[in-house]
Amino acid sequence: MRVPTWQLRQLVRADEGQALVLTAMALVVLMVMAGLGVDVAFLRYQKQQMQKAADAGAIGGASALIYSGNYTAAARNDAAANGFTHGTNGITVTVNKPPQTAGDPYQGNSNYVEVIVSQPQPTFFMRIGGFNSVAVSARAVGSAIGSASGCMYVLDPTDNNSLWVEGSGNVTSACGIYVGSSDPSALKKSGSGNLSATFIGIVGGMNEVGSGSVTPTPVTGIASVSDPLSGTPKPTVGACTQTGQVVISGTTATLNQGVYCGGIKVTGASTVTFNSGLYILLGGLYITGSGTFVGNGVTFYNTGNTTYPYAPINIAGSTSMSLSAPVSGSLAGILFFEDSSVGTCCGSTTSNTINGSGGAGYTGALYFPNTPLTYTGSSTLSAYTVIVAWTVKITGSTTINDNYSSLPGGASPIHAATLAE
Repeated sequence: MRVPTWQLRQLVRADEGQALVLTAMALVVLMVMAGLGVDVAFLRYQKQQMQKAADAGAIGGASALIYSGNYTAAARNDAAANGFTHGTNGITVTVNKPPQTAGDPYQGNSNYVEVIVSQPQPTFFMRIGGFNSVAVSARAVGSAIGSASGCMYVLDPTDNNSLWVEGSGNVTSACGIYVGSSDPSALKKSGSGNLSATFIGIVGGMNEVGSGSVTPTPVTGIASVSDPLSGTPKPTVGACTQTGQVVISGTTATLNQGVYCGGIKVTGASTVTFNSGLYILLGGLYITGSGTFVGNGVTFYNTGNTTYPYAPINIAGSTSMSLSAPVSGSLAGILFFEDSSVGTCCGSTTSNTINGSGGAGYTGALYFPNTPLTYTGSSTLSAYTVIVAWTVKITGSTTINDNYSSLPGGASPIHAATLAE
């Protein structure tokens, strides 16, 4: 049957036919857009997961770098713990020290670790266009020179009164205090003075005696406290520069860096200048009297041997003392550095005393990992003071500051891993 021409003309002019065609085309476009949205959302999710793995890897690598560990293995282990194992399923975890990405602000800086996690990710709807997979990657940079939260670490793991704050003076710390002893009286606070810090953490507990206060309330039951400066490279002890104990009594003297076999002893109203450098002491440092002592950019490394036995650091009396650590090099920020091979603890032959009264200022780390330290008086004049010792006893008013702006990266001598990018 033949359709009349006028009916065909009506069909061409009908809106229903055009709407049907446009609707079909719109549905196709919407399906394509929905498919692309699914793919994009999936790829975005995978990138977020990769970023978490890269961030964890960068922090892990930087943490290992602080202690001279295998930063590559640490970074890849932490990335694997977050779901991305190097060498499996096309996953690549690239670890660069220093960072190598062009234009990165930390490119070439060996204090930073760069981690790049990459893996081809499958697509679904994009395969229509021939894209079966898309390369996705995430990048992070970890810093090994961030400042640790603490500036006092007491390492004795078992004894009572490992940190003892006594007397009527106030002890104020601009950073955290960590006490490693598990004893119920690991921290003892006695007298009418107050103890305050940004944070106080104790493995064991606290014994508070007297009218003074402790602020904030210490957090007990923290994880064990390890030596935060254990990765500091030990100086090489060479031949003796000075043989026999150097004795200065009531005179003016200038000393230079070197190996002091027999140590240094200063008494009376002496005036002593320590020129910048490394002073290796085999026989300790003994200063008493009412003298004046100045030394900028100095480190005192205290050790001993069978010929020249170890002796402690003993600074007493009403001395006027201004000593500051180097601001560059491997010993940046280290003022007193005890050889960690010295036998652990205690008694007069190993106990160190540093008197901070009389306008004394000690800028740097007081590092005595195996022996006790008694710290007396104020370090208010110091930009920063870091104390790491087997046990610590503090008497008198003391202010511990944390202005590290003079040090590399403006960071504490005790480094912590942070995420830089």
